[in-house]
Amino acid sequence: MPCIAHPKREEVPTGASMQLTCLDDDPRMERTLRRFAGRLGHDLRYHATAASFKEDVLHHPPELVVLDLELGQETGLDVVRWLSQQGLSTPLVLLSGHGDELLDTARRIASASGLEVRGAVSKGAMVRDLPPLLARLAPAMRPTAAAGAGAAPGLDVEALAAAIRDGCIEPFFQPIVGGDGSLKDAEVLTRLRLPSGAVLSAQQVIPLAESAGLILPLTEALFERLLAAKDRLSGLALDHLSVNLSVVQLDVALTAALVRRLVDGLQDCCGVRVELTESASLADSQSVRELGAQLRLLGASLAMDDFGTGYSSIRALAELPYDTVKVDLCFVAELFDSNKAERLLAAILAMCESLGLHVVAEGVETIAQAQWLCEAGVDRLQGYLFGAPMPLAELVSRFGPKT
Repeated sequence: MPCIAHPKREEVPTGASMQLTCLDDDPRMERTLRRFAGRLGHDLRYHATAASFKEDVLHHPPELVVLDLELGQETGLDVVRWLSQQGLSTPLVLLSGHGDELLDTARRIASASGLEVRGAVSKGAMVRDLPPLLARLAPAMRPTAAAGAGAAPGLDVEALAAAIRDGCIEPFFQPIVGGDGSLKDAEVLTRLRLPSGAVLSAQQVIPLAESAGLILPLTEALFERLLAAKDRLSGLALDHLSVNLSVVQLDVALTAALVRRLVDGLQDCCGVRVELTESASLADSQSVRELGAQLRLLGASLAMDDFGTGYSSIRALAELPYDTVKVDLCFVAELFDSNKAERLLAAILAMCESLGLHVVAEGVETIAQAQWLCEAGVDRLQGYLFGAPMPLAELVSRFGPKT
């Protein structure tokens, strides 16, 4: 497969400074870290003891914490637990002299504690790896904080039911591209547009719909919007349109009927790929097995979403007639963090190839990730490098035929 084509390489913006706080009990590290921070224009607050670090972080919250895992009696993992207990959400960069495997495990412990890990660096490679990591992080920090500032208001059950009846459910589309960067598929994401014009994401809508027994009416409303947009979708020459199904309170017959209508309605436009998460596959095995078989018999493709995030992914592959695997974005994000992460992703791809499964890699954000995945034989790429979820008009404008 050819490597991804792109007009120019990403560049690291300059002039974006951060407030860093570092905890490392080796005082010799202070000079090195101050040199790194100074070259990038960052302000560094350095601590050699956990006690002084904790007091400082509570009074002067930093934008980024650089944390050594080896601290003597109190380890970096103890500090991670303390940060979580305090409700502090400051992103972390982890340091360790014990190598990549410990860093990988620590990253997962921190993530499970609700903390965001922006990088993990072996001290043996710190001079090489830490400065470019800090340079990449600086311009990304403030947009992340700003994104949460204008969060859209939530819904109650009555308002959601009315919104579904009134046609306020809208499909957004995230591009899925081939190795040459051309549009091949698109994933459909649920959005709800409020009378104010604000748009609620799937994460703000789907859990309420599931708990209120409104997931089938919501899914039907979304599919009807897709069918109404068939003529505009036809111009994109998509191989597949991917839709997500919830299996909460699953009614196999009704759900299969909804998918049948979508498959039949789009048959001369594009194929339909249904995505089920691994957790969904295990929620009610018999019902989901029946649904998966019905969907394949209807002519839909079946994809396991978020592959590798649970404990039974391989068993779930055996349980249902999947033809596609969507590798979870965490594997792509960690691709260059350690040799272990890279080898694990390569092993997943080799397994999928041996089983004859198509692969979609999610969370692709850099050209380097895209090139590695293409060279490894990944069929499809999805992520912010190619576009965030967008309205159909924007998808057509960006990827449709030019007049």
